Amino acid sequence: MIILLISAITSSCAIRNHHVRENKDWELIFSDEFNTLGNFDTSRWSYAKRWHPSWAKYLIHSNDYVKQQGGDLVLRMDHAKIEGDDVPYHSGGIQTAGKFSFTYGKVEVRAKFNHGRGSWPAIWMMPEDPASYGGWPNSGEIDIMEHVNNEDIIHQTIHNGAVTNESGGSTATQTSLYDLGEYNTYGIIWNSEKIEFYVNDSLQYTYSKPANATAAEWPFDKPFYIILNQSGGAGWPGPIVDEDLPFEMHVDYVRVFKKR
Repeated sequence: MIILLISAITSSCAIRNHHVRENKDWELIFSDEFNTLGNFDTSRWSYAKRWHPSWAKYLIHSNDYVKQQGGDLVLRMDHAKIEGDDVPYHSGGIQTAGKFSFTYGKVEVRAKFNHGRGSWPAIWMMPEDPASYGGWPNSGEIDIMEHVNNEDIIHQTIHNGAVTNESGGSTATQTSLYDLGEYNTYGIIWNSEKIEFYVNDSLQYTYSKPANATAAEWPFDKPFYIILNQSGGAGWPGPIVDEDLPFEMHVDYVRVFKKR
């Protein structure tokens, strides 16, 4: 029985141990495969802090909500009571701010998430200097993947001073199909002329730098960092229906490449 159990665990890990697709065109400059147990690698990531934006309203610094388990990073949201913290929900998020950022390259993130009313998992990027071209959205935002509620599509979006309106919506956005309930690979290829958005290696949307672009149209020439979070219950997805909890996003890996 023990031998069979070890064999099953080994086989499962082998299936999840995907080969890093480094080749003559791309050089790996950052990766996390999340293959250990317990806390995340603090040399690469830190907890995303709780503050006033909707996505950050319920974040908490706790390995109950951000942990490595079964070869994944697991980001969780639930309504457990925590002594001394009176918010109705708690959620997990991490970021590479201050530890890793880059300008131009390719990002691949393999992840899956469950559905639920009020859920909002996201894989996205923000500028290392948030005021390089002025306050949000002027310095830019790259949303590699966002999902809300029970939708059968994901959203891939650009924010900047030219495409983002006063309510926070963007005209530079695409909805893309994905394999529901399964691991999908979400990514971008970003260079000095355009940002391409991918799902499972299939090009979904391209945001191109306009001719004679202003900073409002193209703030994407500065270093950006990566954020992974499972949020919800405020802003875009609307209120949480508690019976749908917990919400979880499982991240198999994060990989960043630069052009050789």
